[in-house]
Amino acid sequence: MSVKGKIVLITGSGDGIGRAIASAFAAEGARLMLCDLNPDTLNRTAKEMKELGAEDVLAVQYNASKPEDIDMVCAKMIEHYGDVDVLVNNVGIAGPTAPVHEIKLEDWDATFAVDVRGTFQMIKNCAPYMMKKKEGKIVSMSSMSGLHSLVNRTPYAAAKMAVIGITRTVAMELGAYNINVNCVCPANIQNERGTLIMQRQAEQEGVTVDEILQRKLGTYCLKRRVPMEDVAQMVLFLSDDERSHSITGADFPVSCGAYV
Repeated sequence: MSVKGKIVLITGSGDGIGRAIASAFAAEGARLMLCDLNPDTLNRTAKEMKELGAEDVLAVQYNASKPEDIDMVCAKMIEHYGDVDVLVNNVGIAGPTAPVHEIKLEDWDATFAVDVRGTFQMIKNCAPYMMKKKEGKIVSMSSMSGLHSLVNRTPYAAAKMAVIGITRTVAMELGAYNINVNCVCPANIQNERGTLIMQRQAEQEGVTVDEILQRKLGTYCLKRRVPMEDVAQMVLFLSDDERSHSITGADFPVSCGAYV
């Protein structure tokens, strides 16, 4: 693949989907810039990526809701690598699970600070380096909730719809600079966070987690949850110029056929 030796910035890369994405790039010999809120999982993942074959790994702890932290991450990346080839906006929080009239404004703001502003600011900071050399890949993490309604999850659904809007608009702006901008829309992921979200939904509705799961799977063609590795492979595909050279401004469901 063409990502060998590429400088890849992956946000929210300490565990979960971010770690799976980092693993996919490491196996191809990319140079990684990892950042996450949790320093323990971040450092553990950084060590694992070196063992998996990453050419180089730099790990920086940050808070995606703080603009100054995002600026710091980008500054350290440029100081260490001098450039960026691929930006993967993976970081995100689930936000509250509650009816719209019960959602607190501070929870709405917190969700948008990470999921929307954090995504926008990383693109804003990285784009000039890609524009200068007229080459680059930007892949952001949306959700099937960005394509369909999600009851009792208004902040999250709205944030993920915003990520799609950012993706399409930035793709129009940066296309003249040969920069591909896309986003990935997973359904319920087969990991700890995906299970926790279903637990919150079950508590809100007064039903069991299994009832929530079976309801979801009833809308999935493949009748199963999405493995993290499948999402990682889609991100890798969209970052590989040999395979995705003409793909931009698009959102890609990795959903086991949800809502078809």
